[in-house]
Formats: sequence, C-alpha cells, structure tokens
Amino acid sequence: MEKQHLDPGIVTVWRQRSLMTNLIFWLILAGFFTCTVYFSWPGFFYLIAGTLAILVALHLILYVLVIPVIRYRTFFYTFRQSDFLIRDGVFVIRQVSIPLARVQNVTTEQGPLLRRYHLVSVSITTAADTQTIPALNAAEAHVLRDRIAEQIKENGADEL
Repeated sequence: MEKQHLDPGIVTVWRQRSLMTNLIFWLILAGFFTCTVYFSWPGFFYLIAGTLAILVALHLILYVLVIPVIRYRTFFYTFRQSDFLIRDGVFVIRQVSIPLARVQNVTTEQGPLLRRYHLVSVSITTAADTQTIPALNAAEAHVLRDRIAEQIKENGADEL
C-alpha cells in the first residue's frame, strides 16, 4: 500500500504549541531581567539575560518555522495486510512495524487545538508499547480506528 501522511493542519497546531511554549520562556526571561534591574544584581546577569534571549529567539525560529515542516514531511504510516508501519525522523529514522495480531487497543484523542482544526490523534497499543499517529483528519482517523479494531476482532476470533 502507499504511504499516508499526516493532515497538513498539524503543522499549524505544532506551530501554535511552540508559540505557547515560547511565550512562557519569554515571560520567565522578562521576570529574570526585571529582577536583575530591580534588585541591582551584578552586570554579568545582563549578559546571562541577553544570552538566554538569543537562545529563546533561536528556539522560536526553529520550532515555529523549521521543525514543524520537517516533522510533517518525514512522518508517514502504512496499513498493510498483516501489519501497520509507522516511520518518522530526520537524522535518526525510526520505523516501527506493528503486527496486527499483537494490537490490543486503538484509541483516538482530540485536545482543544486538534479539535479546532478537526484533527484526531490515533494511538495503537500492543503489550510492549503504544505508538501514536499525531494528527489525522477526523473522518480518516475514525475509519482507521475502526479498520484496525475490525482486524483485532478477526485475529481474536482466529486465536480461539
């Protein structure tokens, strides 16, 4: 079968999560700078605050502009005859093959950001591990969940 990518809306969700994280970093940095000025701390604390500001700005650029696009382009999954394949990674490519006979549970999850963009996260649980597909369009996620659940029932009936 052909490989399936995540829904493109996940890039926006990842960017918004990174912006929220960066907002917290900037607030902590502003508090640190304010304490430096208010309590007349030594001058090297300004150097520390400036260095932290540069690092937070670099984090903002990377995690809002660059990394979400790379994560989207490198993540795919495939539903094959006897297993489910998930592949992701840039420098370290992680490929997980989940035998359908070993799947115990399939769940979907939708937080506030995913709900806003009509996306759903699908988790596939085996005895050893849980693998997650971060974001699929809601209809596609429910079809995938039902398809895997059907395979679980068929495999369970075959084992009895």
